[in-house]
Amino acid sequence: MSAKLQRDDAESLFAYARRVLSGKEEPAPAPADPVDIRSGIDRALRLSRRVPTGPTTLEETAARAVATVEGTLVAIDSIHDYLGEALELTASALLTPDATKRAMIADRYEELRTRIDTVAAGATFESVNLIDGGREAIEIRLPAAGEPRHSIGHITLVAGERGLSLKAPSELFSSNDEIEVARHSLFAARERLDRAAETFLNQASVLAPHLGVSLNSGNT
Repeated sequence: MSAKLQRDDAESLFAYARRVLSGKEEPAPAPADPVDIRSGIDRALRLSRRVPTGPTTLEETAARAVATVEGTLVAIDSIHDYLGEALELTASALLTPDATKRAMIADRYEELRTRIDTVAAGATFESVNLIDGGREAIEIRLPAAGEPRHSIGHITLVAGERGLSLKAPSELFSSNDEIEVARHSLFAARERLDRAAETFLNQASVLAPHLGVSLNSGNT
């Protein structure tokens, strides 16, 4: 079993990265939110920094990578909340025989799919987006001869087929079968989110020694 970093264990890593970056650049303006996104993602977006010139030290490079992961995790939490609401909606739809009410629930479900895409598209931190429909990643050159590079890869977490595979309710939840399919997709999407968060945490933890941080991790 490999050791896996828990989010609570990473708090010192995130805090140190913020200290390294504090005061180095002026905060970039936060992007306008077309929907009401949770306050946490808004705060994280506002902390994203413009980098006019490349970082000059490995510590700064590592700190920016860790800050990107921290912001990305906030976005993942927001998406997780939307999935939870969507599961509640589908449960209500199963208990509602009225076609009109089911159609209203389907409309709200579709709105949540749109919000997931909005969060993923807006999750740009340190000029990098690790979860949108693109392919951006972070690659860092490390000084150790045996491990010259470290990557924090891209994991697509948009609502569509390339990401969480949440289909639009084309039948407006008129059938129980469509609702059950949606629920199955939502449970699978939550698992994908959890795996993505774990992956990002563990990739960021590799950079801890370059920030002078000692982390605790448990075996699972």
